[in-house]
Amino acid sequence: MNHITLSNGLRIAPVALGAMNFGTTTSKEQAYAVLDAYIDMGGNFIDTSNNYAHWAGTGDESETVLGEWLRDRGCRDRVVIATKVGFDRHGEGAGLKKAQIEYWVDESLRKLGTDYIDLYYAHTDEPTTPLEETMETFGMLVKKGKVRVLGGSNYDTWRFSEANALAKANGWTPYTVMQQRFTYLHPRADMAPKYIFNESVNRERLRYLCDKDIPLVSYSCLAKGGYEDTSRIPSDYIVGERLETIRNMAQEKGVSTSALVVAWMVNLYRCEGFPRVIPLFASSRVSHFTDNLKGVSLALSDEEMAILNRA
Repeated sequence: MNHITLSNGLRIAPVALGAMNFGTTTSKEQAYAVLDAYIDMGGNFIDTSNNYAHWAGTGDESETVLGEWLRDRGCRDRVVIATKVGFDRHGEGAGLKKAQIEYWVDESLRKLGTDYIDLYYAHTDEPTTPLEETMETFGMLVKKGKVRVLGGSNYDTWRFSEANALAKANGWTPYTVMQQRFTYLHPRADMAPKYIFNESVNRERLRYLCDKDIPLVSYSCLAKGGYEDTSRIPSDYIVGERLETIRNMAQEKGVSTSALVVAWMVNLYRCEGFPRVIPLFASSRVSHFTDNLKGVSLALSDEEMAILNRA
């Protein structure tokens, strides 16, 4: 798996491993197996949060299991760890105030068993806290060496842009990665997301990221397994010709539709108006995960990309 170097200096695999369910619905043993397989295949970019998966546990499990794996494998210097702050976890933790960020970054460092976080995200916008307070606090974490680079997740494009304008004006560290919900299927415009800023990526956002040379880490990129079992596709996506197009091409190439979705995403930067896209996904089963990873090495011609984009 060839690594890519982002404009912020991070050198990462073209796909990210999501650790959201590690320690809850994915057992520690299963998590270790998937992590080991990912590293063996050349992966190095692992995504977690300070509240994963609080709906199935306390919210500490993912970072804790990942920290134990880092210690047991002795591989901290070979991986890029992303974690987050700002979402609720059993009635605590929600918000991006200075005191909250400073408390939770130390909790994440403790659970991960490390003294720095490679990529630290604001997990969601929090408009009751001034952007100045949030960005200044994040900037101080970078100056202290607790965090290398910053990202914003679940932001409206204009708020993300305003945060970076403030950072530039004040000499603070800007967001240089965006994480947002994105997959091959088009979202339905008539349905609101579960959380207010949990919007699916649209063409305008893609053009913004392309213009600013900011990569997109795409979560929920495999539509909750819906490309293999259409009954699992979330109701806020349009199912029709576009799905049939990618399923037919996958069949012609002898790969799963999910693997072709991954291939489409990692090749999007070749197309006009698209940024670098880094698909983020996981599985509790190594076989499912490695099957989806086949998309990284799948060759797609310019004509094939055009067919997929036009559908």
